Amino acid sequence: MNNRGRILKDARQRSGVIREFAMLIILLVIVGVLSILSPKFAQFDNFINIFKQTAINGILATGMAMVILTGGFDLSVGSIVGLSGVVAALLAQGNYPIYVPVLAAILIGTIAGLFNGTLVSYFGIPAFVVTLGSQSIIRGLAYVVSGGRPVFGVCKAYENIAGGKLFGVIPYLVIYLFIIVLVVGFVLTKTIYGRRLYAVGGNEEAAKVSGINVKAMKMSAFMIAGLLSGVAGMLLTSRAISGSPQTGEGYELDAIAAVVIGGFSLSGGSGKWYGIIIGALILSVLGNGLDILGIKSFYQLILKGTIVILAVYLDVRSRRKISA
Repeated sequence: MNNRGRILKDARQRSGVIREFAMLIILLVIVGVLSILSPKFAQFDNFINIFKQTAINGILATGMAMVILTGGFDLSVGSIVGLSGVVAALLAQGNYPIYVPVLAAILIGTIAGLFNGTLVSYFGIPAFVVTLGSQSIIRGLAYVVSGGRPVFGVCKAYENIAGGKLFGVIPYLVIYLFIIVLVVGFVLTKTIYGRRLYAVGGNEEAAKVSGINVKAMKMSAFMIAGLLSGVAGMLLTSRAISGSPQTGEGYELDAIAAVVIGGFSLSGGSGKWYGIIIGALILSVLGNGLDILGIKSFYQLILKGTIVILAVYLDVRSRRKISA
């Protein structure tokens, strides 16, 4: 890497750290303001509820971050949640061992991710086109499998996967979220695979020259996103004690929003793993706090969209300054 390349890389890293620190400060300010406006918000039980509400989007955002690191994105994750959740709920009705619906959801998500990744990486179809198409295909399959109806009557063991609490206090959903984020954080920061993901997103041509199999890396990122979407679908139906083909609609936008707000660049190659939690928490804290304050949901949508646009604008502006 030449001197200019090193300077640009260092500048991007400093810019990313500043953005992530700023988002953390913003999160703390939002928590402080909402705590003042509503004493109910600052209660311990509500904070636990916020983390519980963050879990599904946080897991989806973790997979989405892997794809975004390579310079892509996945619009099908919400549909994968719906299909994997319906299949898992159907299998959880029968006499199968509990690991069968769990593995089925994970397998469905992984296969969907493999499908997306193969078309994007080896057939050269833009990620937007592939995942927009697979979003429709997978959602349609969810309706076919379920017959267009919700699936009820899951067994107690399946319900307990996401419905229980550690020591009667910490929801299992929160534990799953932090385990997944920490594992992905370790992969991104301590393994060759993680460094190669950053390299592919940072400069694809340079990554090819250095011997990295760019196509395989991109495909693997989509597979991980699909796998985690399958996990999210299984956990969501376990929590709801039912599956629905409509489950997960719009979740892909929340996942992208969490990743972007957390400091990941849509152009790829930059972002820290802990930014995923920060971004997901900002969305959950805002949603929870505004609900408590009685703010209607459509105003929340306006605010969410504004925050995402602002986050992307700040990323584009910082990159222009770095390149100048």
